[in-house]
Amino acid sequence: MKQLSIPDARALLLRLATDKGVQLEVYAQRSSSTNIEAFAAEVSEFKLAKRSGVGLRVLQGGAWGYSYTENLSEAALERCFNDALENASLVAPEGFAALSAHAEPPHIGDLYGEGLSGVGVERKIAVALELERAARSADHRVVSVPYAAYTDGEEEIGVANTAGLARAYKSNYVATSAMPLVSEGNQSKSTYNWQFTREFETLDPTATSLEAVSRSLALLGATLPATGTYTAVIEARTMSTLLSSFSPLFSAKMVQEGKSPLAGKLGEPIGSACVTLRDDATRLGGYQSQPFDAEGYPSAPLTLIENGVLHSFLHNSETAAKDDTHSTGHASRYGYQGIVGVSPTNLFLEPGHTSRDALLHGISTGLLLTEVHGTHAGVNVFTGEFSLQADGFWIKDGAVTHALENFTVAGNFLELLQSIEALGDDLEFTPWTGTGAPSVRVTALAVGGA
Repeated sequence: MKQLSIPDARALLLRLATDKGVQLEVYAQRSSSTNIEAFAAEVSEFKLAKRSGVGLRVLQGGAWGYSYTENLSEAALERCFNDALENASLVAPEGFAALSAHAEPPHIGDLYGEGLSGVGVERKIAVALELERAARSADHRVVSVPYAAYTDGEEEIGVANTAGLARAYKSNYVATSAMPLVSEGNQSKSTYNWQFTREFETLDPTATSLEAVSRSLALLGATLPATGTYTAVIEARTMSTLLSSFSPLFSAKMVQEGKSPLAGKLGEPIGSACVTLRDDATRLGGYQSQPFDAEGYPSAPLTLIENGVLHSFLHNSETAAKDDTHSTGHASRYGYQGIVGVSPTNLFLEPGHTSRDALLHGISTGLLLTEVHGTHAGVNVFTGEFSLQADGFWIKDGAVTHALENFTVAGNFLELLQSIEALGDDLEFTPWTGTGAPSVRVTALAVGGA
C-alpha cells in the first residue's frame, strides 16, 4: 500500500477527527541511529536503525483514547484513528482533559546544525576503533576493553491537534563511550568515560579513552572501608546519577497520585540553603533541550527549589489543570507508542564556586564517592530511600589517600539534599538523562563496609 508522508498522514487524521466531531492530537516521530562497537581491533557490532510513526490521542466525552501506527497507508491510518476512538470509549472520563493550540515556542538555538553532514560510515567506524585502540595501548595494566562504542542519532518530532496547533523540530546527537578493564596483582577494575556532542568534528575518542583508563587505574589497590557515617564529597557525575534516579519525586503526576513524599510541601524548605534545583529545556547545548514538550507546550526555564525551598513541580497540561496552575512544559512521551506523562528535561543542581578538590579541605576523615551501581533496584522513588553499591576513595586530612571498594551507601535523597553544605563549580551532565550536578559535600553519609 502507498505510504503517505508524515505531513499528509497528519492532515488525513485531523480531517477524520473534524468529520467525527472529536478532538485529536497527532504526535509524529521520525528517527535514525547508528551504533558501532569495537573489540580486539575489529568491529564487533554494527547497527543501523530507522523508525517512524504516529501516535494518536483522541479526546471524546472527556476521555483519552490512545493508538499508534508505523504503517502510514490511508487504510492503516483510518484503523488507527478508529482504534483510538474505541479506546476512548473504554476508559473513564477525566475532568481536566483538554487540547489547546498553546503559545509559540521559544527559539533555543540549533539542535541539529551540521553535526553529521557528510560523515560517512567509514569515519564512524574509525572513531570506534580508535576508542578501543587508545584504551588498549594506554597502559600495560589494561587487560582488555570490553566496551568501546560510537553512537549517533537524528530525530524529528512533530505535534499537531484539532485546536490549531502544528509545530515540529529536529535534533541530533553524537556520542562515544569507553570502559576498559585494568588489572594488577589479583585485582581487576573497570569504569567508564564518555563524550556527548551534536557535532561529529568535536569528537576526541583518544581523550575519552585515556580518561576512562585513568579513572579505572585509580581504583586499583582498593580496600574495604569501615562501616560508619562520614562527611563525604559526592563527585559530580555520581550526584547527577542520584538526581536522575529521584527526579520522579518532582513530578506533579506522582504528587497527585500520592506517590511522592513531597506532597503538601510547596513553599517549605526541603534542602539546605545552598540548594537550588532548576530544569531548563531551553538551555543552550543541553542534552535534552527542546523548544516544546510532547503536547506542543512551549519550553521555559523552571526553578523547582530555590535556596532550599520547594517552589514548583513538573507539570503537563492535565496535572496543571488539576492544581489550578499552568503547564511547565514537561509533558513527555516515550516515542509515538507511549502515553503522555511528566518528565524533566535538563534538570540540574545549581553549581557553586568551589573546585572539587577544595571541597575536600577540612575533612579529617571522610569519603569521596565516585560511582554508584544498581539504581534500578536500590532506589525507591516513592520514599526517597536508597541503598547502593559504590566505589570511591578515602579522604584523610583533606586529601585523597586510596581507593575503596565493595561498600554500600544508604540514606534518603531528601535528607541528602538537607545535608549539603557546599557545592563545587564542576557542573556535569549525564548524556542519556540530561540530568546535571556539581560535586557536593554532605555532612553525613552512611557507609556499610567492614
